[in-house]
Amino acid sequence: MVGLEALSMQGLPIDKLLLTRETEDQIADLAGNAMSTTVVGACILSALVVGKHLLKAGDDKETYEHKNSQTYDPDAMQTDSEQVVANHQNNIVGAEKLEHKPLDLSGGVEYSMSSVLKNAEKSSRLCICEGRTDITKRELYRCVDCSTTFCKKCGGRPEHDPHLIDTSEDSRLHPSDFAKTLKAILPMCLSLSSVTTSLLEEIKNREKVTILSTRWTRWCEAILRSCSAELRFVECRRQEIWTVVYQSPYAKLELELHPQQPEWRLFAFPEDKEPANADIRQVLASPVGKLTCKNNLFDGDWYFALPYSTSLSIKIEGQGELVPSWEARLGLTHKDFRDKTVYSNLKITVPDEKRVLFERDITGTYTLLDRCGTANGALHKKSEMDGDLPPLYMLFDPHRTNDSEDAFVFSISTRRLEYKESRSIICKLDNKWRQSPVEGGQTVTCYLPWKWVHSTVVRLKVLAPCFAQGYNLMTRNRQRLGRVPSLEPQKFFKFPLVLIHVRMHVHSSPVKSTCEIRLDLSGPEVSGER
Repeated sequence: MVGLEALSMQGLPIDKLLLTRETEDQIADLAGNAMSTTVVGACILSALVVGKHLLKAGDDKETYEHKNSQTYDPDAMQTDSEQVVANHQNNIVGAEKLEHKPLDLSGGVEYSMSSVLKNAEKSSRLCICEGRTDITKRELYRCVDCSTTFCKKCGGRPEHDPHLIDTSEDSRLHPSDFAKTLKAILPMCLSLSSVTTSLLEEIKNREKVTILSTRWTRWCEAILRSCSAELRFVECRRQEIWTVVYQSPYAKLELELHPQQPEWRLFAFPEDKEPANADIRQVLASPVGKLTCKNNLFDGDWYFALPYSTSLSIKIEGQGELVPSWEARLGLTHKDFRDKTVYSNLKITVPDEKRVLFERDITGTYTLLDRCGTANGALHKKSEMDGDLPPLYMLFDPHRTNDSEDAFVFSISTRRLEYKESRSIICKLDNKWRQSPVEGGQTVTCYLPWKWVHSTVVRLKVLAPCFAQGYNLMTRNRQRLGRVPSLEPQKFFKFPLVLIHVRMHVHSSPVKSTCEIRLDLSGPEVSGER
């Protein structure tokens, strides 16, 4: 069997492989000698087809052992008897020392936003090798140009302009300690109030924008779904910037603790029935709303991102000296790249009457940071600072799968995104525009994917701790004792001390734990049961 035949037998698409100088032995080694998923899948399907008559129906309540009249198997998993409930009444040592305290999930711990942001920065990830929970003991460096941080071992590519971080003067905070503090400050349940169809229609009419009816209807439905359910705490995610995630079946809310611009961002989920390439999926891939924090984490102005795109012309003019382009620095020998140069600075000018359309003015001079990485080595930083706002960057942002959507964007974030993350951008340029040594100004089309609109009535509401989906009370052998559909704070019920199995559905992921709990059910009946 030749190499191509071996590849074909493994189910690999040989017509799509680019094979040139590989020998037959190398191609055969590439194919390997293990069974591929196509072969294993065919075998599994064949076995299921042959043994279909042996499988019981989905509504059949009898076990296979009962059908086959099998005898007792000593190796089978054993379950406790029902008497186990009564035997657990005196199993706690030192029960007299236990204290009754209400479980407060509303996040009532006092804090100052400046201290929270400072501690978030002190405990943030300064190198990719630290992961979510570790702190490296190696020397740390920060790039003067783009503020990227890395350790001595991981640095070097890209080069950056590194300066040593003195951790002795400003000691770092362990991420687990900050996460514990953050969970005490933040509530476990949030919701958006006053979001109605009439409000969304009023905002649209006030801005006098024209949106396709199908897009507008789907967008409004997604917004209303996202505000109809509680957003429950999921995790504190430690990255270069701390992010707190809340989620419901219909939406996701993220608190980004940026030291200069902390804000909440709301993502609405499309319906599962929507096609993979549906327009509404692309619209909802970006935030549909945000709240920029002011005096505290819940105080600020709420903005909706209307699905209305705007295009306008801006002027880009090359300034400074000509430097080797990214292709030339790579050593490409093609005549189009060997001696290609680009300008070290770009001056971007937006017409005065159009600046009000932008979330943040992008007019200014941008310096090329060719040693700071990012796609195609095309990172530019705005030289002028806009007050206390974070630095503004222009960078090449490639699409994950569609090369035709690769374009330069303006953003305060330059980090590499993880899967399913989206970059918060201000605007993007025409996907055909690239850096060039052309003298004089160029007129380039700039796109604003959405229109941010302020709303004075929408508020981020802290909910009292309640469990609308309820708890199932079960013994160890999974005998159901009852269900508590909703527990209000500081409300107790009387019941004998039992070992219960708590199964709480948080969105679609079940979280299970087994613990000793004393319930006082002397009060009103719960779902007709005491």
